[in-house]
Amino acid sequence: MISFIDLLVVIGMFLVRFGAPLVIVLALGYFLKRLDARWEAEARAQRGVEAAEQPAQRPSVPKPAERPATPKRAPLPAPMPQQPFIIPPAMARGGAGQVAQPGLLAQQPAAYCWDVKQCSAEQRANCAAPQQPGMPCWQARFDAEGKIPDDCVNCDIFQRYPLM
Repeated sequence: MISFIDLLVVIGMFLVRFGAPLVIVLALGYFLKRLDARWEAEARAQRGVEAAEQPAQRPSVPKPAERPATPKRAPLPAPMPQQPFIIPPAMARGGAGQVAQPGLLAQQPAAYCWDVKQCSAEQRANCAAPQQPGMPCWQARFDAEGKIPDDCVNCDIFQRYPLM
């Protein structure tokens, strides 16, 4: 059974364990607050002495320079709906009123993969890429076969495709 003295010892240990650090933190906070107040008073007194020594002068602020009016810019052309790695042959030649865009499109081959690999009509019939010309050839084959074929990995069109 626990005696009254044992209970007092346990309560005393809790007070030492939690009370002593709490008292130290509170005393330190009080000391730092008083030190800050003293430093602020000294700084105010120092500013008051400096202000009394110098006449009250406000520095003049220069007027902001007027900016010239900017000319209106022409609107940007609408983005092309075509994928960046597939260029229809009419666009590659600049036909049908279209102008091939510079940059990424200019670096891509101007034909589909089955044209680059010179696939026969029989091979095109058995391949998923010609059935979905709006999709990258390797993506169409991945969707149909469940993996990217080995011949696509070494293909120039697949190598030039930008990583996303």
